[in-house]
Amino acid sequence: MRKNKKSHEIDLKSWFFKFRSKWYLFAAFALISLAVAYVYVKTSQRVYQFNATLLLGDQQTGSKKAQELLEVLQVQSKGIKVEDEIGLIQSAEVIREALQGLDFAVAYYKVSDHWLNKIGNLVVEEQYESAPYTVNLDTNAHQLVDVPIVVRVVDDKTYEINIEAEEVSRYDFKTHSVVEAIPEVKFKKQLKFGQPYKSEFLNFTLERNKVEDLAPGKEYYFLINSLESLVKQQQASLGVAPIEREARVLSLSTKGSIPEKQLAFLNKLMETYVARDLEEKNLNGQKTLEFIDKQLATLTDSLRQSKQALSSFRSTNRIANIGVQSNISYEKLSQLEAERAKLNTDKSYFETILDQVQNGNGIAQSVSPTVAGIQSPIINDLFLQLADLNQKKAGYSVTASAENPMLRKIEGEIDNTRGAIVANLKNLIRSADISINDVNQRIARIEGNLASLPEHERRLMDLQNESEFIAKKYDFLLEKRSEAAIALATNTTDKKIVDHASMVGNAPVNVKPKMIYLLALLIGLAIPAGFVILMNNVDNTIQGKDDLSNITSIPFLGVVAHGPKSDKLAVQNMPRSAIAESFRSIRINLQYLMSDSNFKVIGITSSVSGEGKTFCSVNLSTELALSGKRVVLIESDMRKPTFTKYFKDTINVGLSSYLTEGLPLHEVVQKTQNENLDIIPCGVIPENALQLLEQPRMQQLINQLKEEYDYVVIDTPPIGFVSEYFVLMRHMDVNLYVVKHKYTNRDLLHQIEELYAAKKIKNIYMLINDLDYSSTYEYGYKRKAEYYYV
Repeated sequence: MRKNKKSHEIDLKSWFFKFRSKWYLFAAFALISLAVAYVYVKTSQRVYQFNATLLLGDQQTGSKKAQELLEVLQVQSKGIKVEDEIGLIQSAEVIREALQGLDFAVAYYKVSDHWLNKIGNLVVEEQYESAPYTVNLDTNAHQLVDVPIVVRVVDDKTYEINIEAEEVSRYDFKTHSVVEAIPEVKFKKQLKFGQPYKSEFLNFTLERNKVEDLAPGKEYYFLINSLESLVKQQQASLGVAPIEREARVLSLSTKGSIPEKQLAFLNKLMETYVARDLEEKNLNGQKTLEFIDKQLATLTDSLRQSKQALSSFRSTNRIANIGVQSNISYEKLSQLEAERAKLNTDKSYFETILDQVQNGNGIAQSVSPTVAGIQSPIINDLFLQLADLNQKKAGYSVTASAENPMLRKIEGEIDNTRGAIVANLKNLIRSADISINDVNQRIARIEGNLASLPEHERRLMDLQNESEFIAKKYDFLLEKRSEAAIALATNTTDKKIVDHASMVGNAPVNVKPKMIYLLALLIGLAIPAGFVILMNNVDNTIQGKDDLSNITSIPFLGVVAHGPKSDKLAVQNMPRSAIAESFRSIRINLQYLMSDSNFKVIGITSSVSGEGKTFCSVNLSTELALSGKRVVLIESDMRKPTFTKYFKDTINVGLSSYLTEGLPLHEVVQKTQNENLDIIPCGVIPENALQLLEQPRMQQLINQLKEEYDYVVIDTPPIGFVSEYFVLMRHMDVNLYVVKHKYTNRDLLHQIEELYAAKKIKNIYMLINDLDYSSTYEYGYKRKAEYYYV
């Protein structure tokens, strides 16, 4: 089981040692980073920052008169928003319009005389007004855009152009559009200064300037910029923001390598924006006038139509003054009704007289028409004649008989007169009926006219009101048109340039050598530090004592120093070496720890082969023997014996011979150069090593050796591969578990840790083999004591 450690604790000494051990990586990466930073500083174009401020003005746009008119006409007018204006300033359309007023179509570059340019054109300077030549483009022809055109001076009168590029665009400056995409362009040509050059790709004239002498062989190059590329460049670097929240003063900023160009662009952009605003307001004024004129034209027609409708209504209904006309109509009606009454009276009289005349009753007593008020001379004469005849008849009747001829004559005349009266009365009655019908018709017409007078009056008032409303609206629009015309003539913009463009500071914002070199140095140190940390996290091997203590709770006994692989018997051959001192310390520590017990059998094992288990067994046995103790070393690893690498004079008998053939002990024990050290090699490799080690004869061997020797050291097989160690473990008084520095995997220690935690293994200690003192801070102090070992 692993010991509980605080995961957040960091061993700074350990990390510092690891970093120091890789000092060469830090030095190399620091130099590389500084070199890259130097190249970046020298090759990067200096970019400067430029600022300007702009006032947006009032919330409302357009003239006040136009606003009043829109309010009267119930048209909603929206105030501008700062965000909208920022978007407008940064829009491609406004930037395009500003760039069209600037001469940025050609960009000039100069290849500096710097040693880095021997590698390539790395150090390049952009020129503007300081360019030694000017390219005059023929904008009526198509041009190759956004591709470098190299200019090399041949002599005072001649220059050479060279183009090598792929995916090049032919551009039409009239429509500002790409007309053709050319997959590859490659040509070289010599030309004369001031001589126009025309081809399917380029049409220009290159003129010399007096700003700088054109040295022969020196290279320059220029780019013909399309408007779209210029817009993208300026749009990418342009920043617009209010100076503070809810402020209507905007701060415009941009970046560029040529101060003159960026200052001109910012100023032109603000001028374009202000001019567009004034143009828009003038356009609004013009639209207002056009709107009023349209409304006036419409109202003129409406006013004319309303007047015509009113006049037509009066003419059709014969209305001059509706009040007077109504009085006249009532008077006529009264007259007609009186006339109708008189006609009805006359008719009744005529009918009564007719009835009397026809029936002969009371004819003499009939009222004369003149007395009745009827003016009819014929009837009056007939009635007078009838009266005279009746008087004559009455006179003759007194003196004459009925047969008197005169009386009969008078009676005949009376009958004739009566007939004439009847005929005339009938005529008068018919005439009265006609007159009555006529009067009734006239009365009906007048009554109809009088009945329609309220509707006519309402209709007349509607027409009059409509005509008056249109007339007032027409007069109002005439007044507003005059005001709008005056406002248009005196129109100004409420957007103003507060501060013209200026450069921020004197140093570039992108290239700050001190900061870049410092950052490069930090990066140069961070990369190897990260590499060391990464490799440390990836490396799952044992790194030292502290690393081992974090993995297992098995006690730690000591370390074996790193030494040459060629000398297997370092303790005997180099007694003053660091390796010999390591085994000496291990022997002393072991004897001190086991002082309370009479231990004799020492078992040495490891996780896997290659960790130095046999090396430790041989050298620890040698150290014990050099201390004056009788020691026997047993090679129990009968699967992969290695004693022949340490003891060259060994014979081919050993432990397997003792266990299988029954050889006596003195025949399998072999002497070494050290008189106190004997060995029992593996012997012939058996097929059943595990079964041999489990035999009682193995216990007999250990018991016999314990009687004859002070220490019995058993070199056991590694527990990670085979299980012989667990068979031999019962014979051992103390167990040494060898791990190799930066070789043994941490995960291999889980099995032995579990056995120790379960108390199935006792008296076990850990050894770190092949530890290089210079590669770990835990034993770094021992490097200073190396002279003690020689």
